[in-house]
Amino acid sequence: MPRPSRQQGAHPPGALAGFTLIEMMIAMAVVGVILGISLSRLDRWSEDQRAKAAARSVADLLQRARAGAIRTGSRHVVFFGNPGVADPSGNAVEKGGAWVPVLLIEDGPPAAANCAIDGGEILEAVEPVDDVTWGVSFATARVATDAGAAPFDPGGTWDGATFNDQNNAKISWMLFRPDGVPVPFVGAVGSCGAVGSTGRGGGAFYMTTGERDFAVVLSRLGGVRLHVWDRSAGGWSS
Repeated sequence: MPRPSRQQGAHPPGALAGFTLIEMMIAMAVVGVILGISLSRLDRWSEDQRAKAAARSVADLLQRARAGAIRTGSRHVVFFGNPGVADPSGNAVEKGGAWVPVLLIEDGPPAAANCAIDGGEILEAVEPVDDVTWGVSFATARVATDAGAAPFDPGGTWDGATFNDQNNAKISWMLFRPDGVPVPFVGAVGSCGAVGSTGRGGGAFYMTTGERDFAVVLSRLGGVRLHVWDRSAGGWSS
């Protein structure tokens, strides 16, 4: 007696729309792996974008400090560093009671400036950014155009900056003169102490995500440039 034929469109047990249950499980596993890789790459991309934005924020602040000094004829002072850093008078580098990595103040004309963070002088701050810290993770040397004399020191509690005073001591501040030229100064309580000469105010800020390193270089005359460490080439972008 002939076997009864299956109805058209029927599927054997364990099959769904032309795929077996095992095939569906394999496909779902593959999709899961691909999704996991994509999310990991998305996280790294997002972290990289935050770091770039942080580096650009530092560069923009320096450019505005220079432009503001030229426009107003007042000294503009930039303070920077790790939590706990203070100005020469001992005032914490904070905005709204919270530490900020970089702080800009308009300090008034040279005759009245004291290079201290006084009430009402704060113009701008670079806020902390998740996953971005001072220093470097892979860079083995400073940017070639970094004119700062302070050590390039990836270890310890380095604040990522290479600015120095006229005695070549590391400092956590610098000022823009009314002509827009950056200069260092030896801090003294209640004053700017001894202000350095033209050509001594260059330096750089280094920051990292743990995956990529960035540098913001301030030239001796006030130009600003952003660099990225190329791990494959072992050098900074030009």
